[in-house]
Amino acid sequence: MSETLVQSKATFIEYLLFRYTFKSRISVWILNLLKSSPDLLQQVHFIDEPIAQHNTLELATSNTEQPAIKLTLSDSQLVNSNKIFNYIAQHHQAIDIKIYFDTTLDREPKLDDLLIQQLLQSPYYAVYMHDIYSMPLSKQSESSIVAHLRDNIDLSLQMQDRALFYQLSQILNTFELRNMNSPSKD
Repeated sequence: MSETLVQSKATFIEYLLFRYTFKSRISVWILNLLKSSPDLLQQVHFIDEPIAQHNTLELATSNTEQPAIKLTLSDSQLVNSNKIFNYIAQHHQAIDIKIYFDTTLDREPKLDDLLIQQLLQSPYYAVYMHDIYSMPLSKQSESSIVAHLRDNIDLSLQMQDRALFYQLSQILNTFELRNMNSPSKD
């Protein structure tokens, strides 16, 4: 995973901690722990929708109806417990993080930016392609992303990087399918 993606995740966490109030102090502890550990951040993938069978940490901000903090593992679930912090600190396993934002606010655009960056830079992009359908992008934003993808697809061909070509082509095709299936916001 590139260093820039790890840095982007750390910057996003700093933004979350500055901008939002979380229901649980444990959420703040975990976010600070993750922010300070590049090794842990490499194992983290922010998500829009939870994926069955994935270790998932769910954190709720104020004014949400979700539990304050919940960790779902393949064989157990912890809710509102200090054991969640201990687990994250001691086990360097892949984990998805779902943030529940205040429903009275607009969708968090910095999350969408990070979701796109993760798709473009993560070797595990294919598992998270469904997030493309949940992002409410303006036509201008979507056009910019598509142009970026096309430029980089051409570059990957010039560099003869098959893996990157395949990844970017899949992402571009998913954006194009999204356009056919649902209208973009203006």
